[in-house]
Amino acid sequence: MPVWINWATRVITVPVDFLAHISGPVGAGGLFELDVNALRIALKDIEDDEGMPYPDTHSHSTSITLSGVTYSRTFAIINGYTLAFDDTVLNHYTVRCAGANHNIADVKVLNTVSMIVGNSAGLITVVSGSGLSTEQATQLLELYRRLGLELGTPVVVTPDTLVAGNIEQAITETGATRTVERQ
Repeated sequence: MPVWINWATRVITVPVDFLAHISGPVGAGGLFELDVNALRIALKDIEDDEGMPYPDTHSHSTSITLSGVTYSRTFAIINGYTLAFDDTVLNHYTVRCAGANHNIADVKVLNTVSMIVGNSAGLITVVSGSGLSTEQATQLLELYRRLGLELGTPVVVTPDTLVAGNIEQAITETGATRTVERQ
């Protein structure tokens, strides 16, 4: 069953079969997950059709990269709408929200369904890898090699050079001071 909206009461209803079953019994006491972005898309589909004459149900900001860190999307139910997890077919279950920071707990209709919010002030999205920028990953790898930590990449030191993989450093001496500088 799809998400539906009662336009007169401004209640958005999310049916159980819109949620992903995570653990526990499929009945009461089970844990389900709401993909907040999937909810956003479902609401957009409704707004593009039967909902055209009504006020928007939500606002949305996609994920954004600032200073090399990708922050997660945000989603907010607006304009007096509330959200109910359907408890007519199944009750006493828990919904964990994932994929965005949101205000669903602020607008949720009180019923037998519990909710795990999952918001974080520092919630970031890492698509793959470590979350480092390409430049940061390269710097970390070079440091790893320079310290001689990478198997098969020895650090070779001569009186005037230090070489670790593709990193070459010149060693110069002036009196009692030695200077190591990348070539």
